[in-house]
Amino acid sequence: MLILLSSLYFVYGFVLFYTYLKGYSLLRYLLKRKNINALLSIEFIFIILSSLIVFTSQPLNWIVALIMFSHLIGVFWIITNPDGYYNMVEESKIDIDSLETASAMIVFAYGIFVYFSYTFLN
Repeated sequence: MLILLSSLYFVYGFVLFYTYLKGYSLLRYLLKRKNINALLSIEFIFIILSSLIVFTSQPLNWIVALIMFSHLIGVFWIITNPDGYYNMVEESKIDIDSLETASAMIVFAYGIFVYFSYTFLN
């Protein structure tokens, strides 16, 4: 299950980075208000897989649990305060190109952390 989750993070990070390089940005697509269902669907996939790992593994895989909580906080924020979330995205002073590169690198880092989380436990 760790390999599956890690592979999904690597694929997602690759798609984010590849679409950015080719001029069509998946991140910009996901950050539009009308595409909230696509964003939440992706987040729920990661939440479900990571929760399966957290709740079925012994000892507790705290690395995957922290990553799962980061997804849960993001989904909670989007669901409870979508106006605040999208205002932050639209009025952001951050360069969107930097954000896209950083997002891809963060997703790659999640994949690396998940992949090596079993060795951290032992």
